[in-house]
Parts: sequence; C-alpha cells; structure tokens
Amino acid sequence: MDTLYTPIERLEQFKTNKDAIIIAVQISHKNDTKEDLHQGFVELAKETSSGTWVEITTKTEESNRADAWIIHEKGNIGYIGIPAHNWDLSGGFNNVWSNIGGNYFGLHVLKKARFLDVYFPPSIVRQFPGPRFGIDGVYKLFGNMKRMIAGSIVKPKMGLNAVDWAKVAEQVFWEADLVKDDENLCNQSFCPWKDRFTEVMTRQQKIVEKTGNPKMYAHNITTRNIVARAHEVQDLAEDLSTPGFSFMIDGVISGLNSVHDVRDQVDLKHPIYIHRAMHGAMTRGADFGMTFLVWAKMFRMAGADYLHTGTYGSGKMGEREDFRDALTKDEEPEEMPVEWLDSTMYMNRWLIKKWEHLKPVLPMASGGLFPGALPRIRRFNGAIGNSFKIGCNAGGGIHGFESGTRTGARAFKEVTEVVETREYQELQGEADRLAYLQGYASKPGKEYLKWAFDRKEWGLLV
Repeated sequence: MDTLYTPIERLEQFKTNKDAIIIAVQISHKNDTKEDLHQGFVELAKETSSGTWVEITTKTEESNRADAWIIHEKGNIGYIGIPAHNWDLSGGFNNVWSNIGGNYFGLHVLKKARFLDVYFPPSIVRQFPGPRFGIDGVYKLFGNMKRMIAGSIVKPKMGLNAVDWAKVAEQVFWEADLVKDDENLCNQSFCPWKDRFTEVMTRQQKIVEKTGNPKMYAHNITTRNIVARAHEVQDLAEDLSTPGFSFMIDGVISGLNSVHDVRDQVDLKHPIYIHRAMHGAMTRGADFGMTFLVWAKMFRMAGADYLHTGTYGSGKMGEREDFRDALTKDEEPEEMPVEWLDSTMYMNRWLIKKWEHLKPVLPMASGGLFPGALPRIRRFNGAIGNSFKIGCNAGGGIHGFESGTRTGARAFKEVTEVVETREYQELQGEADRLAYLQGYASKPGKEYLKWAFDRKEWGLLV
C-alpha cells in the first residue's frame, strides 16, 4: 500500500522546526525496509547539506550548524530540515536549488528520489516580493469582469510572419480577452518581436477603442537578457500608446532568477505571465524528479502574476484528475494520497491561499482546451474557493472551428459567460448541467456552440 502524505505544516514536529527549510522526498533504498529507508534519508540529508559519503576529520562545531536533519519519517517519505542560513540569498533562487534539489537525485544508492513538497520559513519568504498585481490586480486590468478570462494561443504557433500572426490575434481579440505567444516564439527571423508586437498591439488598441473592452497580449520576452527585453517592450508600448500587455517568460527554461529580476525592476509596470514549458522533463517521472508544486511556490515568491498550472484534467497534457472533496476545505488535509500533490486542485489552492505578504497568483489553464472543457474547469476552480478567477487558453480549440478563429473565440468566451448565470450556478447534478448547456447550444443562432459540443474530439465536460 502506498504511503499517505502528510502536508509539512500538518506534522506534529512542524512547530519545533518551522524556522528551517523543510523538504519532503519520497525514496526507494535497497529493500525498502524501515532500516533501509532510514539509512536512505540519512544519506539524502547529508548530500543536501554539509555531509559526504565517508567519515571526515575536517568537521567543526561551526560546520555542524549547516547539517540537515531528519524531522520525520513516514514510510518511504522523509521530511528533511535544512538550516535557513544555508540559502545564500544573494544568489537568489539559483542557490536554493543547490540546497533543496542538490545532488541527491544522483545518489546511486537511491533507486527512487521524488521531491514532493517544500516549506520556506517566514524569514525567507519575506525576502521576496511576490506578485506585483496578483489575481485582483490582473482582473482589474480586465475591467473586473465576473467570469473566467478567455484567451488563445495563436496557431500555428511557429512559422507565421508578423502580419499574419497579428491578423489571427486580431480575430481572437474581437471576441475574447487575451492572446499569448507560445513558448518557442520569440524573435525568429520570420517573425521579429518588434514587428509582431507592433502589429498585434496596433490592432488590439483599435478593438479596445471600438468595443470598450480591455484586452491583453502576453508577449514572450524569454531571451539572453530578459530584463533588457522587458524594458524594450515597455518602451515600444509607450511609443505606440498601447498598454494592454504582459511580460511572458518561459519560467522553467529561463530560471526563477530571471522572473525575480524582472519583478525587481521598479519601473517595469506590467504583469508577469509564466509559461511552464519543459517542466514535464522533471515532473512526469514516477521515480526521479519533483512535483510542479515545488516550482509553483517559488514562482509565487519570485513575482509571477499568472502561472500555467493545469486544466483540472480537462486538456491534452496527460492529467487525469477527479473531484476531491478533501481539497475543497480551507485547511490542509491531515493526510492524502501522494498523487494529489500533482493535481491542479492542490496546486491552485496553494497559489490562492494566504502566505505571508505574497499576493495570490492567477492560475492559467492551458493545453488542449476547447469550449466544452470550460464548465468543468469552472466547477473545480469554484470548489477550491476561487470562483471564476482563472484564465483559460485554447489553441486548436479556437482555431479549429470550421467557421474560423473569430467564431471559435466567440464560442470560447460565451461559455465563460453562460456558466456564470444564476440558472446554471444553481444546478447541482451533472445531468442537469449537461442538459442546460446542450439546451442553450440548441437555440437558434447558437449552431457554432452545438457544433463544438458535438465534436467528437472535444465534447462537453461539466
């Protein structure tokens, strides 16, 4: 039987260790007897702090103060305390990875090492700014609308020239709220960033002036000098008189320090949007790697305003997520299956919960979405206490409409509106919710929605 996970702050030993950094790691060592696992945790604690693989004669009383220790062992999960002063804060997030991730993944004596969770004491958390805008600040930029943010990734995500890319974005902006670059579109010769930004923002501003509805373009600034690019983008936007944009960063690829550096610039006054491309290389492995929860906590500390987290099992990214009543409560469960740490529900709870001075982060659902996926996302997001406050992006789920991108964007946004109606919110059962949405889509003039709900590859999830 798999070990159940106890959240770090639920441990009996937490109060006496709350001034330390605490990591939770699931391991396999030798034959996984209690004695084997204990020895594995000993080796892990040594490797992540001041120890080495043999006894040495150079230790001092002072060096011992850098030793990590075992706080608690629960089956094959070890809770390791690391002195807070081991983190060289002048090195930013680069140094903390050396402490909490370090070398233990490479220890040949460990047959499994999966980094499940991390706790940072207030003395460390207070050193970081957190989001400049947070959820409420982002929603204020969208006019404080009372529904999910409807967004899109332009497809094809690579290959279009700047004008053609902007024309696709324009079709989205007429109906929906947000358009973003995808992770690999930066400053390619076929689509230079300045040309693309100018073409997109010029079209966007005309639509804003005509409709009165705020719009947002998440522009990818992931490059060698991200801070310099952010300043260039902001300067260009000021020249164009087009304020509706965010700085998009491939956060895993460029690193947490890059996010933190952009957040630390007092003159950069636009939200930071984090795409988590490449996280799967670290988070999908069952034996070695980590949960994305570890990254999410640090992105919040670094200053992310929006963060890709998952789709509540509604998209293409291999998530399989069920509704979990235990995660609808404010307090942490006393214990839970380990796999819940990988769930969108648990991660998004952490992004919105009170954590020192840090503003909450807006979760972004992105990856294989379509209009019929939105009711399920709204239900799960509401269950954790975040109501409609989530962004949803569709690529093929908008541009794959047979009647074109603008119709797809209209359908996508319209579902975000329908699921906020009093009639829909009062429905309790799955069958009633399905019947309501199918009835709505069967009304005259809603053929595009019926087409989307009936499409075999998409369907309707409530």
